[in-house]
Amino acid sequence: MASENGRITVPVELLRKYDRPGPRYTSYPTAPVWSDKVGTDDYIGALKAASSQTGRSLAAYVHIPFCRKRCYYCGCNTYISNSYGNVKKYLDTLIEEIKMTAGLLGERNMISQLHFGGGTPTYIDIADFERLLNTLEEYFHFTGNCEKSLEIDPRVTSFEKLDFLASRGFNRISIGVQDVDPLVQEAIGRVQSYEMIRDVVEYCRKLEFKGINIDLIYGLPRQSQPRFHDSLKKAAALKPDRVALYSFAYLPKLKPHQSKIKSEDLPPAEIKYRLFADAVEIFTGLGYRQIGMDHFALPGDELSLAAKDGRLYRNFMGYTVQATPDMIGLGMSSIGYIDNSFFQNYSGLNSYMDKIDKGGPAVYRGIKLSEDDLVRQAVIMSLMCNFRLDFNRIKQNHGIDYFSYFKKEHQKLSEFFADDLLEMVNEGIRVTPVGQTFIRNIAMSFDKYLDRDLPGKKPTFSRTI
Repeated sequence: MASENGRITVPVELLRKYDRPGPRYTSYPTAPVWSDKVGTDDYIGALKAASSQTGRSLAAYVHIPFCRKRCYYCGCNTYISNSYGNVKKYLDTLIEEIKMTAGLLGERNMISQLHFGGGTPTYIDIADFERLLNTLEEYFHFTGNCEKSLEIDPRVTSFEKLDFLASRGFNRISIGVQDVDPLVQEAIGRVQSYEMIRDVVEYCRKLEFKGINIDLIYGLPRQSQPRFHDSLKKAAALKPDRVALYSFAYLPKLKPHQSKIKSEDLPPAEIKYRLFADAVEIFTGLGYRQIGMDHFALPGDELSLAAKDGRLYRNFMGYTVQATPDMIGLGMSSIGYIDNSFFQNYSGLNSYMDKIDKGGPAVYRGIKLSEDDLVRQAVIMSLMCNFRLDFNRIKQNHGIDYFSYFKKEHQKLSEFFADDLLEMVNEGIRVTPVGQTFIRNIAMSFDKYLDRDLPGKKPTFSRTI
């Protein structure tokens, strides 16, 4: 239920009912259905095809995989290196990939969104970061309103490095916090004092970054309702512009380093539901607007304004207001979306570097979207981003009648209507405030691949709650 002041209370019985494995829909179709039959030749062809659209800007994601130490909870594609020489070799390779990609794109060189992810991008020293940015600026043109963002670890990010980033036009910072409770931090191998986090936030604000985001995780070892409630209050006291709240996926068989976390220290499912419900209630009660299923933004933040106006967009970099049609992925494991096709680079450091060193590209799998894929992509992204579906817009953009085309899918939505998670409004569907928490479940109704038998092992998705 949602109260008049915007506070959203999510019933635990609904969290229990809808907690099941499901995609996060940073893409559609999702990665498990991509194929190695789509490779380098397809990628080169897609870049050349996209090069003709010189008036349209690009998004760019750059993956920096290095970390000083592996956090026990981490599910990212990271590389722990004790030698900075490995970093320099990787950056040399990354620079070659930038040059090669720019060459294939020709005059299509405007970038309106740039994001550095990892790993820990601020693991790179200032001189090497400058070398990398200089290369990007030499081969691409950044628009005046370009959104430049990156992820930082407070433990390896000096004020000097933040000064440098601000001087190079970075305007959004995402800070890995996870939990401010010392006992939880010890259990996940990421010890960073609240004062350290606070000082970084305050310094970023002093540098006038227009967006400061903090990442939190629920379901971590040693979390309890009282302890997590206290952590949420301390996190909220930092007054971040945005908060990302992720569910911890405990998969020690897939991520062996997670075995350092004791399963008996994890909160039971019922408590985990309540941790999430408490977080939603606290942040919405403080005036944050729920964005998608696990993000919150202050009312004046441009992400919040875009969500209100139905202008939100989603890609592998997360939620954004920059609706760029194409995105280039740079670095190991990075993902691009070019000419209505997804492409992914090799996820191993040596295999990625070897492919680029031999003349690249380093793409090893992808998928070319069919007309049906494009329709379903539009529907799923509209729901995930803007919590609504406009039947007339679907007909206008894709030439189909919603009820004829999605007869079977609409029937699947009946339980969401019955639970007051969806409602029919003005020739469309609207997700209710409580329903926003279950948007992944709702979107799954339109995913044609979930009901198919995929070759090999079935994909393992994180749980929706």
